[in-house]
Amino acid sequence: MVTFCLKEETAKYIIYLYYPEGNESQKPGVIVVDKEKEEIDITEVSENVIERDIQPEELNELAITINEMKKESGDTDYVELAVEPEHSIYYGDHAVREICKYLVKGEVPKKGMQAWY
Repeated sequence: MVTFCLKEETAKYIIYLYYPEGNESQKPGVIVVDKEKEEIDITEVSENVIERDIQPEELNELAITINEMKKESGDTDYVELAVEPEHSIYYGDHAVREICKYLVKGEVPKKGMQAWY
């Protein structure tokens, strides 16, 4: 589970703090939304969080299975396979996905959480 809260909003940026396991006694991570560029980035990683590069082979395991199922059912709309590693920041990635759910609807959440287990 990860919690997040709005720290600051300006004409150009929206800045969030995120807390793994909702633990506000540890150093939070920082997520910055650039309104002009329509980009969202984790600019600071929270304390005690795992970062790793996920290799294409691992990323593609599910995509290959989905494509096999689609092929069996006669579908030709296949899932695209990854060709480069993807950098992952545990907890931060979950907070970003949850914040994006609101932003695409035109909403700026003041706080929120995401649980996945």
